[in-house]
Amino acid sequence: MNTSASKTLNWAAKKLRPASVKIIPKALNISADESTPDYWFYDSPFLTQFFSSFSATFPGGEQYMIDTVRMFRDQVKDNKDLYKDCGGFIGQEAHHSREHKVINDFMQSRGFPVEDVENMIDRILPFFKKMRKKDQMALTAAAEHFTAYFGDLVLSNPEVVENVHPTIRPLFVWHAIEEIEHKAVTYDLFDATDGEYLSRIYGFALASALLGYLTTYGMAKSMWSDRKNMTVRDTAKGLWWMFGVGKESGYLIKSFPFLLEYFAPNFHPWDDDNSHLIKKWRSELDKINVGKDKTKEKDKEAA
Repeated sequence: MNTSASKTLNWAAKKLRPASVKIIPKALNISADESTPDYWFYDSPFLTQFFSSFSATFPGGEQYMIDTVRMFRDQVKDNKDLYKDCGGFIGQEAHHSREHKVINDFMQSRGFPVEDVENMIDRILPFFKKMRKKDQMALTAAAEHFTAYFGDLVLSNPEVVENVHPTIRPLFVWHAIEEIEHKAVTYDLFDATDGEYLSRIYGFALASALLGYLTTYGMAKSMWSDRKNMTVRDTAKGLWWMFGVGKESGYLIKSFPFLLEYFAPNFHPWDDDNSHLIKKWRSELDKINVGKDKTKEKDKEAA
């Protein structure tokens, strides 16, 4: 094991991560039913397909990350904090995989080709499992930086949460919270078992290519299958939401500096202390769940 990296790790885990942040697996038990519309994000076909394609990558992708952490965590048994965090990470990711599978099955039942993305992942991942173990760890650490980016994007912009349908909203908030909570675990594990800068950047390149390809593939399949409901106006609005300039637009561009932090030689995920988002949204999550139940009751009455 890289001893110097382990010393850095001990400092990072204890000094950078706020004491208030705990990595504790908690199930959500999400459900989507007849009250959930086909287009549950901003009432937009384009944006719903984008996030559905992203969701489709989670069950297979998160299982891959769990397997990678399991492959390496015995190497850090001497670091009790990190070893414990690895267990918390595995538990949280297992819950994420199950909850997103519920949404993926729902979208598939509504005619969206989510299974095509899941099947593509099943075909691709065996290739990545044949890579050197250190490269798999680098890929996993980088992929977690992307999911932490998603968590920060969602929770830093309350209007984004408000535009998720109430039956899906708890999943968005809960998943985003936990991605921030465990955002440093795979990086710390990578740092303890490799820690080389070039390996880190190589992992980022792999994660960028993999997530970019799968999301684009899923979007193309979804847009084609739903082409009767696709409009130029909605697509333009969706692209403006991602890359535009101004209020309530350009969310992917605005958050882009968060991704680029990964290239800093002395980077650590908790250099950016966004733990206040965890505290704020943990208290909001119960309110959101209550609101979700009330929405279901109103929809049943209307029906």
